[in-house]
Amino acid sequence: MSIILALSFVLIAFTGPDSSSALAWPPIVALTIVFLTHRAALGLFIGSIVGCLSLANGNPLLALSQWFIEHAWPTFFGSWKLGDPLNSLPAKWNLWHLGAITFTLLLGAFAAVLERGRALQRIIQKKGTKQSQTQRRFLLSVFGMGLLCFFDGLANSLMIGRVARNIADRLRISRAALAYLVDTTSSAVACIAFISTWIAVQLSLIQDGASSLGLDKPAYLLFLSSIPRNYYCLFALGMAFLTIWRGWWIGPMRRAPSNSNQITCEENEDATPAKLHTALVPMCVLLLSILLLYYFLHPFFPPSDGSVPPRFPITLDSIQLALGSNAGPAAFILGSGIALLSALILFPRHRRSELASAVGRGTFQLLPALLVLITAWIFGSVIQEQGTAELLAEELGDRVSLALFPGAVFLAACLISFITGSSWGTMGLLMPLVLPAIGTMAEAQELLPTSIEHITPSVIAAVFGGAVFGDHCSPFSDTTIISSLACGISTPHHTITQLPYALITATTALVTGYLLEALGLSPWLALLIGFLTLVGITSLPPARRASTQN
Repeated sequence: MSIILALSFVLIAFTGPDSSSALAWPPIVALTIVFLTHRAALGLFIGSIVGCLSLANGNPLLALSQWFIEHAWPTFFGSWKLGDPLNSLPAKWNLWHLGAITFTLLLGAFAAVLERGRALQRIIQKKGTKQSQTQRRFLLSVFGMGLLCFFDGLANSLMIGRVARNIADRLRISRAALAYLVDTTSSAVACIAFISTWIAVQLSLIQDGASSLGLDKPAYLLFLSSIPRNYYCLFALGMAFLTIWRGWWIGPMRRAPSNSNQITCEENEDATPAKLHTALVPMCVLLLSILLLYYFLHPFFPPSDGSVPPRFPITLDSIQLALGSNAGPAAFILGSGIALLSALILFPRHRRSELASAVGRGTFQLLPALLVLITAWIFGSVIQEQGTAELLAEELGDRVSLALFPGAVFLAACLISFITGSSWGTMGLLMPLVLPAIGTMAEAQELLPTSIEHITPSVIAAVFGGAVFGDHCSPFSDTTIISSLACGISTPHHTITQLPYALITATTALVTGYLLEALGLSPWLALLIGFLTLVGITSLPPARRASTQN
């Protein structure tokens, strides 16, 4: 690491801070360090330092001071400076960044409390108690549980994998097949869910990256528009369902044996699961409270143009205007806090002693991810000041059509997420680069401003979908590792058995999704063609269920 940093310093000093090579060094250094160390936060931090070295003409002391004063400090406190009156702090600080951190920690604690209560596990256990129960129906229940646990990907993997693996052994289902379903539904669902531990991170990256495009749509509406274009996540869920329904086990998955002769007891498995309503009620509270708070708090957080839509009558226009306000951070924090409180109240009384450890574990396990997020914000601020995105756009210029840009971004995100194993690191590295580049490319290709509004959701979806690809099949991904551990198999075995499904899904997303959309098809038609393609693929042999048996 020190060698790379020293080499960067020498090259920046030699080439000059304003040269194109110096502008390209920060993302190259960040990606190299992440690849070598598999630590996304470290790579983004060093990349931001290298960028500041370029901005400071190679002066290390000036670079460090600029890093803190002009990039790290505004990440949290916005335009508020030391010496300004304290009463001006709320009006100047970065609400979206601070809100994202607070909301993610609260929702992590919420997910841990539900996981410790083990109420949702009742659904899986009921599906596996009868020996006459078919393998397919049990796997469908695991898939359904993955969709239900939308609020956190890691909690999804831990909650479902640890409970379902013994039942899978009794039903002679391979743990590799179980790990595939657990892993596929975890990050894919969290990525497209409008309320999850991912959403605040995604919105903050969109907010920062799209600030230079001059779009009327706020971050939340851009995110919602990107969901139908997130072909990889949607196709991954479709592929998992079709695989279960048709018993389409291919490649190494077909040869994966069951562990029916190695049934083990899970930790705390003898603890009686809480009643189902103790989990379902807090989940409903989470959904309703955030949506209602978003709507009714928006008059106190008007959009940048100062317009305040009326609360009543409730119309589609008023809802869109509410989503365009700055009420998001307050709604997310208050809503997740209310949901956490309801989960604590409904937690079984005879096990209240477990609450403190559950809350602590839920918040602590998200700290490394938040460190990645914070360094990604700082990295994005540095390369934005450098103009690295404009350099990328100039290099692409007339070489790549703007319509093909989402497909190229998707391929880049897939490659980066696979070799680094970090979905959040991939998003933090790419989003500040590709979103500002859209405007420059559109101007260079003399396209209408409407093309920017049309292509931006596709680029956002390409970054998110490609990042999830690495979450599914990279042996360095935390989701891959946790899914394999929770299901009781080795990480290499899980990676090898899941890789064919991820590659088929990514290829389908690229060809029938982004390429067809580049030809002028609507996202909904591209989705339909993609799903029909998956149906056709899973109809091919071998379409048998041998992989789930000895």
